[in-house]
Amino acid sequence: MQEIWSMALEDLRATTDQPAFESWLSPIQLVGERNGQMELGVPDPYFLDYIESNYYDVICSSVHRAAQRPMHVRLLVADPSLIAPLASPEIVPQSPAQAALDFGDISYQHASSKPTPHDHLVNDLDFATFVVGQPNQLAHGAAQAVAESDPPTFNPLFLYGGVGIGKTHLLHAIGHEVRARYPHKRILYVAAASFIDDFLNAIRSKDSDDRTRLRDRYRNIDLLLVDDVQFLQGKKKTQEEFFHTFNALHQAGKQIVLASDRFPSELSDFQDRLRSRFAWGLVAEIDAPDRDMRVAILHRKATARGMNLSMDVIHYLADHLRNNVRELEGALNKLALHARISQRKLDLNLAREVMGPVIELPSQRLTIDAIQRATAKHFSLKLTDLKGSKRYKAVVVPRMIAMALARKHTESSYPEIGRMFGGRDHSTVISACKRVKWWLSIDPRVPTDVQAIEELLGR
Repeated sequence: MQEIWSMALEDLRATTDQPAFESWLSPIQLVGERNGQMELGVPDPYFLDYIESNYYDVICSSVHRAAQRPMHVRLLVADPSLIAPLASPEIVPQSPAQAALDFGDISYQHASSKPTPHDHLVNDLDFATFVVGQPNQLAHGAAQAVAESDPPTFNPLFLYGGVGIGKTHLLHAIGHEVRARYPHKRILYVAAASFIDDFLNAIRSKDSDDRTRLRDRYRNIDLLLVDDVQFLQGKKKTQEEFFHTFNALHQAGKQIVLASDRFPSELSDFQDRLRSRFAWGLVAEIDAPDRDMRVAILHRKATARGMNLSMDVIHYLADHLRNNVRELEGALNKLALHARISQRKLDLNLAREVMGPVIELPSQRLTIDAIQRATAKHFSLKLTDLKGSKRYKAVVVPRMIAMALARKHTESSYPEIGRMFGGRDHSTVISACKRVKWWLSIDPRVPTDVQAIEELLGR
């Protein structure tokens, strides 16, 4: 049953957008098995109601695919102490005091009289499990400062960076630290997509009190942690509500922490007043992990899972998986499952067999370096010219095109791209991307150049 749920989770990760998976599916844990049905635990009744309304069918489908047979899935609101650890196959026994009250496929399990905090924080995502390195040092330090300060040192804290590099982890870590230091404080972690859903449900409701309850939920707190705020783009009415929520909390001296995949000024289709407020406090970038960080992350996560992973396997994965932490976690999960199912030792041979077909194909992955080399080749330039300080047109135009292609085809941030082009400022990269976009619409030579470079890259 543990293997089935692990495989189902990987399927859900692959088929569900990242914010939804992190906020709603990742916290679900296997409770046990009863009469051939899988029992899954969720943190609280609100969480259960949302899962039942929005994700129950997709969870069942993933479980069926993993089990390769129909399997009944039962959801419980379970006390965290009852949730079985992933590595343990034991079924949690149920005493009469822990009996569940069934409502079809959904049940509320009264396992403890101790109230469960409704802050939606994930237990494992704290500062102790966060690997710190040069790419995330500023963001980590800022997050710790926010968690330790009362009143706020800078407000809001705005974290930005690519997918799967630790923004969500830091949000939860701040929440856990504040909860430990200031138990009386009210904390709420929410994905922007969930804020949108809550707002739409409130305005569609026939109950006039739902709007008031929505405002009370988001404004009567001491720490608001909002993930993936870029998903508010284009949602004018939701942005209006979020603007007033932001103002109410900020004016009351309450801490706000936001995370996004891009810099505040780069958020398109946002109200200017919101973008300006996002930059009021401190804006901190998180870059993709460098090789040393990837090795440290793999070693720590493998140890936490009880995986006896040799350094040659860790170095193999660190050398080939360069994009983000989630990619590393997915590789570990995949290797652990294959080793368990095949009853083989998790060595370099198995790692190459399982991961090699994907990560060793150059055409599957693009790096800034590869884009620079293809651009230099197309324009008959030296690589040093592309990265250097020469300002004549024959070099400046290819350099801008290469920057735009790096932004398009990699998950690198503007500052990271700038560093790869001779240590240029992120504003230079932003300007280059805008200029190339304009050229594409007015100069027929530029689309031809871009297409030729992408063909060299196998795109």
